[in-house]
Amino acid sequence: MLLSSCVRRVETGYYSIPLVDRLVSDSLSELQALAKRTGDPSGAIVLFGEPLRCLAISERMMGGDEFDNVDARLVKDGLPDFSGETIVSLLDFANPPYDSLSVSGKDSLALREIAVRGALAALDSTIGCKMLVICSPALAPEGGNDVVDFYGKIGCDVPVIFSADTTFSFTKACYKTLRERNLFTHDIAYPVARLMMVLGGESSRRPLLFDDNQVPDSFADTVGVFAPNTYVSHVQNKHNP
Repeated sequence: MLLSSCVRRVETGYYSIPLVDRLVSDSLSELQALAKRTGDPSGAIVLFGEPLRCLAISERMMGGDEFDNVDARLVKDGLPDFSGETIVSLLDFANPPYDSLSVSGKDSLALREIAVRGALAALDSTIGCKMLVICSPALAPEGGNDVVDFYGKIGCDVPVIFSADTTFSFTKACYKTLRERNLFTHDIAYPVARLMMVLGGESSRRPLLFDDNQVPDSFADTVGVFAPNTYVSHVQNKHNP
């Protein structure tokens, strides 16, 4: 009875959480319109989760060179693997630390909702999402599948990358998925980083452009110090469309 009060089986056989049901019931046409704007090769790779995890992955994407960009062999070719790509870090300052929610297990629903809200924020029309990366392992065990369920219901064909394995290589998974689905821009240019932020509020759907002045005191100076390449690129490009 407790289980059935929290989730509902849907046509696909997946048990949707109430948040997904509400979003689909209340805003399906709006969400479908947003979904149509996603998935274009010119769009952005969106990283969502705890700020430090997103920034760590963004830094690796900005300068990483593991693959030959011509044939995808695992050999360096002197070019960034994500040349020509836009990497948007959607930093969640509202909900971390996620581990505090996952310790007891009773708050797994809260973690699942955080993942779905992040996926919703990634649909913002100013982002142009073509891939969503859930960077935090704490959100992955169930939240990742909730996001796939949510995107499927609104017709959003965006690949979702997630893993609960702390040794998982997000950069390799992203590279291979972009190549398999022909989603690379193929532009010859350095990667561009953009920073956005989630500050809280259940009803808030729109992420904000990153603003140092709005970062909680506990994260003061973290972005510029921890992810210098990401931060510099953001500052240089934040006024570009």
